[in-house]
Amino acid sequence: MRGRTFPILLLSLAGALGGLTLAWAWGGPSSSWDDPVEQWGKIKFSHKKHVEEAGAECSACHAAATTSEKAADLLFPKHAECGACHAEVESENTEDCKFCHTDIDNLEAYAAPQRLDLVFSHQQHVTGQKLECAACHAGIEKSEKPSVAYLPAMASCYSCHNDVTASNACESCHPRVETMLPLTHRAPDWAKQHKRLIRADHTSSDCAVCHTDNFCQTCHAEATLQLTRGDLRRSLAENRPAPSGKNPQVKQNVHELNYLFVHSLDLRAKQSDCYSCHNQQTFCADCHSRNQDAGFAAPFPLSHRSPDFARIGVGSGGGQHATLARRDIESCAACHDLEGRDPVCLTCHVDRTPGRGNDPKTHPANFRNENGEWHSNAGSTCYNCHTNTQKAGIGFCGYCHGMK
Repeated sequence: MRGRTFPILLLSLAGALGGLTLAWAWGGPSSSWDDPVEQWGKIKFSHKKHVEEAGAECSACHAAATTSEKAADLLFPKHAECGACHAEVESENTEDCKFCHTDIDNLEAYAAPQRLDLVFSHQQHVTGQKLECAACHAGIEKSEKPSVAYLPAMASCYSCHNDVTASNACESCHPRVETMLPLTHRAPDWAKQHKRLIRADHTSSDCAVCHTDNFCQTCHAEATLQLTRGDLRRSLAENRPAPSGKNPQVKQNVHELNYLFVHSLDLRAKQSDCYSCHNQQTFCADCHSRNQDAGFAAPFPLSHRSPDFARIGVGSGGGQHATLARRDIESCAACHDLEGRDPVCLTCHVDRTPGRGNDPKTHPANFRNENGEWHSNAGSTCYNCHTNTQKAGIGFCGYCHGMK
């Protein structure tokens, strides 16, 4: 390494200890830095060459991090630290400066970050808790240029600040909680785009860190929902005119259009999420009449009223219900399951005569060879009917793994 002039001001803010700035954003840095991208862009630096190829330790360049108790501390190495390996740092030949600096005519010291919105101590995390730099700056050892991508996101903070290992109270680290705003919220069309982030990244739990269901109800309120009449309840399209000639006021949909048919699957796993917006006694009872024998019974789909819905007998094909089940078995499992809610499927789909092949088939031939999700997902639809024994050779697992 000696003989080359590498960066004088290591931009390791994003890396190896250089600025564990605990970004307030799900995947983005805090906005309170003095334009870090513009500053870092004036330096040529590769963590990969230093960490992976030269084997440098983070502390060799960021020694001050072990004693730093403030988030506003500037932890970049000085010329003297770079000079420990790069003799040319003190060179009087300005051409040597170009190896690290992109603009030698406008050299200036980096501005210290304004960190009034964050309480953070590198000393406590590195020296006290013995955390590795990569725990917060994951992937920094692969970086080839300055980037904010390696600043820690809230997700990495939550790995410890989960109210078990460490406190997850916002004010513990953020003294001005009322002024905090994730970068995503600054988009000009955030009101329309937020649903895409929630659906794609499954970050609804992050939303709940700041927002209660009352906040969401400002837009997602049932009072604004206009429905068609008939067996199925659907929101009218926003651009569809009402009989009066005026556009109706409609709900901003949270769920997919076919959610009516599969919503009970989510209800079983995430009941508290549903009740954050919907009142069980009023909203649910609108479809699930209380006067039915099963309590909150499921509404009867139109397909079930077809005379050809179920056929019994070898070679019959099972009728329309078999066709529908093959297309989307999860829709069936939304109402029918083995846990007591509605075990109607078992009246036919039971292996009464094992090995003879004369019982109603639930799956096509060789279905056991499919690479299903039952190995990795304990909430798989398969377990609505099959008992998950978690032991080879017993019950459901024994179908493929044999009996012991």
